[in-house]
Amino acid sequence: MGRRLGSLRLASVPWSQDQEFVYGEHEGLPLLKRNCAPRDLLATARQLRARGLRPGGKDPVAVLVTKHPASGKTNFSSLWQISECVPVRPQTPAKRASIARATASRRVCRDCGERAWKDLPYRFGRRCEACRYDLGLVDVDDELHELLVGEPTLSAAEHAALDQALVDEREAAALAPVIPLPRRAEVPAPARFRGAVMAS
Repeated sequence: MGRRLGSLRLASVPWSQDQEFVYGEHEGLPLLKRNCAPRDLLATARQLRARGLRPGGKDPVAVLVTKHPASGKTNFSSLWQISECVPVRPQTPAKRASIARATASRRVCRDCGERAWKDLPYRFGRRCEACRYDLGLVDVDDELHELLVGEPTLSAAEHAALDQALVDEREAAALAPVIPLPRRAEVPAPARFRGAVMAS
């Protein structure tokens, strides 16, 4: 079982002149639960970024706690006062170009130089799928275990025929008649179960 949070109590907070309800403190900051923090006054780092703002060197004023029942984990997110935040610095053309170069370098294979459609994993040395297969870096459980070097086994027309056969099979399954299940025969219940009083 996870540790319970503190009880709800009134405390003075930096974003309001009045006292607000908080669930204790976390590292010296007021602790708030989900849907308890005022959305028009406080925001997380991602919410600030979505509004085009950044903390600008200011310290957080509260902590938002969220519990995930499925995993049992508790996350703590810093909250900043929106009124104290400053706009995000606009990106210059040089900054955009450097970000594009960094992104492109993560998609280019280090061995063959081929450009991938997504970032190549760092754990395999930024190699494409074919180079990983050639070097024997494909895991047994990897989806690439069926990757073969060479000519494709089916032509384009054969692939199209297979796709059409799958579509026809799905349509036939959808149109199959529904077989009704037999219903149980109605058996009258004994008198004692129908609420009748039995004479003794």
